[in-house]
Amino acid sequence: MGIDSKNTFKNIWVRMPNWLGDFVMVLPHLRAIKARQPEAQLTLIAKPHFKDLFELFPVADEFVPLQKGAFQNLRALSALGRNAKPDCQVMFTNSVRGDLEAWFVGAKNRLGMVYPGRYRPLLTGVYRLSVFRDELDVTHQTSLLEDFLKSFDLIDSADAVPFALSGVERVRNRVGIIVGSSNNAQKCWAVENWCRMLHGLSRRLPDGEFLLFGTENDREISEAISRGCAGTVRDRTGRTNMRELAGELAACNLVVGNDTGGMHLANAVGTSVAVLFGPTNPLMTGPFFDAPRRSIQPEGCPPEGGSSIQLLTPETVLQQLVEILEKQTRDSKDVD
Repeated sequence: MGIDSKNTFKNIWVRMPNWLGDFVMVLPHLRAIKARQPEAQLTLIAKPHFKDLFELFPVADEFVPLQKGAFQNLRALSALGRNAKPDCQVMFTNSVRGDLEAWFVGAKNRLGMVYPGRYRPLLTGVYRLSVFRDELDVTHQTSLLEDFLKSFDLIDSADAVPFALSGVERVRNRVGIIVGSSNNAQKCWAVENWCRMLHGLSRRLPDGEFLLFGTENDREISEAISRGCAGTVRDRTGRTNMRELAGELAACNLVVGNDTGGMHLANAVGTSVAVLFGPTNPLMTGPFFDAPRRSIQPEGCPPEGGSSIQLLTPETVLQQLVEILEKQTRDSKDVD
């Protein structure tokens, strides 16, 4: 399927991903669309709580929050589309529901990326990934998205420069910890592992300030770690909106956690991150912004993941974190 003549879109709508990590991973691509077509009006369609990030990161012009309820949402999008008359909608979701939303918006050109074995008949322009079947496990998601957008001449290239937050200063001894996972419990390291590692890290960093971050859904595991590490950590879980979370992560010197959206957000604001992987694939979905980052997997785990995260020992994680902190100390002395 084809589209109208390339590089003529003046009113571009973008259906954003539903998960925080995926949302953050498309930010450089939005920045690249604006760089390629600075006069185009770029509108994001996303879950309401992402409006904070739209306001924080200057990558688009307008924000349309999704409504609760499928029928109400489609009716609202249809009315907005009639008024705004978008000539292109880019789909960063891979669902029939998202494609139906685009059809109701009324964009003449509806563009999406199609994975092997999928069928998306409501799209007018598709970028098929079947030719990459053997390479998907070793290709980062952001590279696939870049190729998708290039195929429609929407971008030149997407860079991985982090977003600097004004008015936020990094605190030398502050360590952020993200222990939950909103979409996959198998990505969560056990409470006892976190407590053993944090006890060891607090001994290595006696003046350290350790902060737990997460959503309301992570409260139970965060509270369990707070009890097990009494006096060592301060719990900020569920106490921040998206804007506040980004600022607090930007103020950390290091953030360590499971493979979660919060880790991607920390990486996006330039904070050094250490991400614990087990079942998921860091080659596809690991942090990618040009800031210090390290993926930590269990011994013997394939590079593309597939092992239980519980095979990752507290001693292994502690050793890796100490290496990161020691390197930070050496680098700061070199700068001085």
